[in-house]
This record gives sequence, structure tokens and C-alpha cells, in this order.
Amino acid sequence: MEEVEWSDGMAKALRFLANKIDKQEKSRHSPEEDYYADPQVMVMDMNTGSTVVMQTELHEGGKTKGRGYRRCSAVQQRVPAKLPQKKIIRRLLKLAIRNFVPADASPAEYSVVVKKAIEDIAQMLVSDEEGDDGRHEAALQSALSDLLDMTMSTRAGDTLLKVEVIPITHAEMDVSAITNEIQLKKVSQ
Repeated sequence: MEEVEWSDGMAKALRFLANKIDKQEKSRHSPEEDYYADPQVMVMDMNTGSTVVMQTELHEGGKTKGRGYRRCSAVQQRVPAKLPQKKIIRRLLKLAIRNFVPADASPAEYSVVVKKAIEDIAQMLVSDEEGDDGRHEAALQSALSDLLDMTMSTRAGDTLLKVEVIPITHAEMDVSAITNEIQLKKVSQ
């Protein structure tokens, strides 16, 4: 590829096109589908004449099973970072208020226990020290483990590509005919 010279902006233009083609592909297949293909593409920079062909690299087996392209089906994964902190704190405080505030209290009132919990949480967020005696550490770790085990997310399956890029030194194309066709399409739109 070093011997091929591309015009500035070519990579961005090809990414734009690739995104459009990717959307078309995804609309034809379900996320649960595992499928294979053998793309064969020729790319030409009409300013510099640089041309490459991309085609399936000859091979056997592997993750693409001898093909040039594979899109794997969507997978479930555990994502601990996806925990919504605000939602968790809200639920914990709601539990504390429900358990420690009398039912006949005013709606804006919360108990001494809840006030202490809020102060402790605020202190833990700004300080490295937890100020805990460790009596409930095993129960806390067990609860955290259960909570983390429940944070599952579906992500798109992997895409695998096994192609070779072949520079073409003498590609002949009638650029003026292509330019004329482009102008005709612009006029007819």
C-alpha cells in the first residue's frame, strides 16, 4: 500500500460510504444471525489514478472458515460499569426511608437513620476512608456480587475480515465517461 498515493480526504469519504453500506447490511440481517461473505471490491482514486482490489485471501479454516468476511451473532455480556449510580443510591435511600420513617410523617421528613446514611454516603464519596468497622463486609461483598451478576447487556457480534489488498498499477478506466454519467445523474435528480 505504500506505493499507492491517495488524495486527501479519501479515507473520510470511504468511511462515509462504508457506514452507508454497513447500514444496508444490518437491515438485511437480524442481530442474532451469524453469516459469511466474500467481498470483492475495487477502489480507484480518480484524481491520482491509484487503484486497489480487495478480495478474499486464500486460506482454510480459521474464524472465517475460509471465507473473506464473517459477522458473528450478537452476544450477552456482563458489564459492571453500566450500573446507574444515581438510580442505585435513590433505591437504597428509598428503602431506608420506607423502613425507618413513620408512615404518618410529613412527605419531606426523613429519620435520623436516613440522615446519617446520607451523611455517610457523602463522606465516602469525597474521602478515601470508609470509616467502617467491617462487621458486614462479607454480606456487602455478597450483595455486590449478586448485583454485578445481574448487569447483562447485549452487544453486536464481532466482524472478522480476511482479505488481501492488491495494488493495480495499470487499471484502465474511462474517467471521462464516468464523469459524464455522474453529470447526467445530477441533472436527472
